[in-house]
Amino acid sequence: MSTLPIEGSSVSWFVDRERRRVEVTFPDQITVCYPLNALPDPIYEAMASALDGNTEAYARVEELYSSTVMKPAVCTLNSSGPFPINAATKIVRLTLTDQAIDETVDEIEGELLALQGRPFKQTLQERIDIYKRLYIDDMKIDRMRLGAVEMFKEATYSNIQRDPRVALSFMWAQPGQSVAPGYQINCLAEISRPRDPFYRFMTCLRSLFSSRFLDVRGTEYACAYKFWVSEVKDKSLAPKPGFVP
Repeated sequence: MSTLPIEGSSVSWFVDRERRRVEVTFPDQITVCYPLNALPDPIYEAMASALDGNTEAYARVEELYSSTVMKPAVCTLNSSGPFPINAATKIVRLTLTDQAIDETVDEIEGELLALQGRPFKQTLQERIDIYKRLYIDDMKIDRMRLGAVEMFKEATYSNIQRDPRVALSFMWAQPGQSVAPGYQINCLAEISRPRDPFYRFMTCLRSLFSSRFLDVRGTEYACAYKFWVSEVKDKSLAPKPGFVP
């Protein structure tokens, strides 16, 4: 269980993996249970294989930058505002299980520190190798959540502290395909604070393909988010069964 402070009150969490549910107690002491589900295969596979291929390392990293598969709009709620929905693009990543994070985060931080002092372009293949190694074992990937870091501590952060229900809107193009996959993933956003292993892990992932040095000890970002997947809606830009365009 984890607790998120909210202006003198708190949101309490309990993630029950065996029963596949998330229990959230809101500041008014109302407890609501939400189902816990896995990421849809198209998103999972697109993220895990994002840097596969035989092209030059620079070309693969450029494709990563231009792809939108890991850049959903994160929609949060502020019911007191004149326009209650806030949408902000965030960079999200697949996360490992808590056990795998505990076992690897020190090593990853060390590898990133070892890359400092060298031109960024000269380290691209090593960075790709780190990414691919992290996601090579499906058993170590947590398919029930995504992760992100909070850079600005503004509307998204404030809204999540009040109400952790968020919607992640994904859409990306597939080369040579006429269908653009799209999903709305409704999540419960849990906040991970600096020095938490999950926060450190997400900071490493965020800085892995950043040419600007980031302090992996955790002074750069306000927090990290665990986006627990509760509901998945297919929003792909494709003809519906029985519909003739």
